[in-house]
Amino acid sequence: MNVTRLRPFAFLALLAVPALVNALPPETKKIEVVAHKYAFEPSRIEVRVGEPVEITFRSTDTKHGFVSKDLGLEKVVFSKDQSATVKFTPSKAGTFRFKCAKFCGMGHGKMKGEIVVTP
Repeated sequence: MNVTRLRPFAFLALLAVPALVNALPPETKKIEVVAHKYAFEPSRIEVRVGEPVEITFRSTDTKHGFVSKDLGLEKVVFSKDQSATVKFTPSKAGTFRFKCAKFCGMGHGKMKGEIVVTP
């Protein structure tokens, strides 16, 4: 086949590449949070609207939990040396609070954090 005949097709193929890249779903942002008496590390998580998020919580000392009523995320509980994973895709920007969902001692009320969702 003549190379001259292929040039228009090659040009069209190059135009299609950006459209294909934009059609791919966004990559999942994976975050690990460590819970211990009486804090989450990190306690501030930053994500974007429409970005799939996967947060894995693990405990280094006792049973802890996670809940975010602000984001509509259900309670998960995890024990020492175990983990629990929460998956979601934020649909609106804002600062959303979360807290420990399992009483873990006198400092339990201090176990708080925030998920900051940017546009």
